[in-house]
Amino acid sequence: MRHTARAIIIKQKKLLLVTGHGSEHYWSPGGGIESDETPLEALSRELFEELGVKVSTSKPYKSYIVEETKQRVDNFLVETSGKLNPGNEVSGIFWLSKDDFLNKEVKVSLGLSKILIPSLIKDKLL
Repeated sequence: MRHTARAIIIKQKKLLLVTGHGSEHYWSPGGGIESDETPLEALSRELFEELGVKVSTSKPYKSYIVEETKQRVDNFLVETSGKLNPGNEVSGIFWLSKDDFLNKEVKVSLGLSKILIPSLIKDKLL
């Protein structure tokens, strides 16, 4: 099972999502955890590689398993320092609100659509 760490970065009740070259889907920044890393170390590395930012604060939020993709996801509420500067893996950065998710057809990863976004809305973070 693949193990990933993802950042939940929220500003003004909008969630930061990214997309990659040629993809129609959005996902939260982060990525795979190497065998010698903790989830937070992996997240810090991935955020710097993908967005050029450093983690200022982090708090575990929600972990879940997506059976369909055989992936365990650890999500952290994160504040960052530095200017967003997409790396090679990221072709777009989007700030999406609760209304964007409820009223529009936004294509997001499976775990985001089924688990994370409903939790963020329920907890009034979006």
